[in-house]
Amino acid sequence: MSQQDKYYIEIPDDVLEQINIKPNSELNAVFSNGQFTLQDESAGNHNEKVSIRTFLLTSLVAGILAFISFELLQLSTVPLQGDNSISQATIYLSLIFGGISYLINLIKVRHQKLGELKWRHIITLTLAMSLILLATLAFFFKFFSNAFIGLRLDLYTTSILVGLITGLSSYTLAAAARDVSFSSITYTLIAMLFGGILFSMLTNGSPDWWQHNFSYLGTEQAKNAIYFNFTLIFSGLIMLTLVDYLFSALNASFKKNRRLFCLRILFSLLSITLAGVGLFPNNPGWTHEVHDQIAQLLVTWILIMIVGIKWFLPQASHEFIVTSYSVGGLLILSDILFQKVHYLSLTGFEVTACGLVFFWLIMLLLHLRNIALPASQFKTKVVKSPNSDV
Repeated sequence: MSQQDKYYIEIPDDVLEQINIKPNSELNAVFSNGQFTLQDESAGNHNEKVSIRTFLLTSLVAGILAFISFELLQLSTVPLQGDNSISQATIYLSLIFGGISYLINLIKVRHQKLGELKWRHIITLTLAMSLILLATLAFFFKFFSNAFIGLRLDLYTTSILVGLITGLSSYTLAAAARDVSFSSITYTLIAMLFGGILFSMLTNGSPDWWQHNFSYLGTEQAKNAIYFNFTLIFSGLIMLTLVDYLFSALNASFKKNRRLFCLRILFSLLSITLAGVGLFPNNPGWTHEVHDQIAQLLVTWILIMIVGIKWFLPQASHEFIVTSYSVGGLLILSDILFQKVHYLSLTGFEVTACGLVFFWLIMLLLHLRNIALPASQFKTKVVKSPNSDV
């Protein structure tokens, strides 16, 4: 009686240590889109169980808290929007439970596989993810309230809805924390910056905001200006986290690599000034002067980095250097079109310049990631088991 042939894949010991898999462990083999992936079966099952328990427990507790709070307010039906509403209760409870869930799981990840994560990174990422969750839920209830104007629900239905959304939020943030990596932090930065700015554009209460300038979204004249300012502040903090994480892996100290050390200083200053633009909004008075000075510093750091990129990264590819100089040239061209030709409005110039700068910064971060955290490669072979019968 023939038996199906068996084959073995040889994996070096140091690779097994890095991925925290012990010999003779049960693994799940996944073949998808031409890629073959091995996953620790016990870890996957454990994470799935924890995620489901988190969802069920959070949903139950949040639903009970919502019911008690609305019962104490003596509400027979609860409105979808406004004070003492479904949206308000859901957002508050989701931020609390989701933030705690993300924080706990991120601490576990730090102990298990990412010792490079420091406490300042954990706090920053937790606050940033909470802010992204806030914007997501606000978008959701804004759309839902426009679709169901004047909707009111009874206490039981309200409690179930609040519990389910809170549980789903905790489940999602817990999963995001367990999969944290350089790429996920970068995606967080992108989602934070673009999502926060888009939210500010849609909810600032002034349809003609663009006739002023981009910074108008963070002024006291704009509704929900705090979201725009928080977006810039936390985007700067997330970028600072990425910079600290990357350059620590690159050993970019003054003694070991002065060029990378100088680039690290500039990147850190850039992150701090980005946060400073949001910390000091463009309101009349002294904050206007501070805001303008910080914005000018932001442009200065960018120009120094682009002009000196060949010196900072002498081993960078020709394509990367050309793209960097092209971005610098486009920034100069947009400034000419704004100040000399008057083709671009102030807002158009700011949006164009911000888009170009952000594109280049993400490209630079990814380039540094490839240097600091290259993909692990090793030679292996498939070996046929000598005990297989043909």
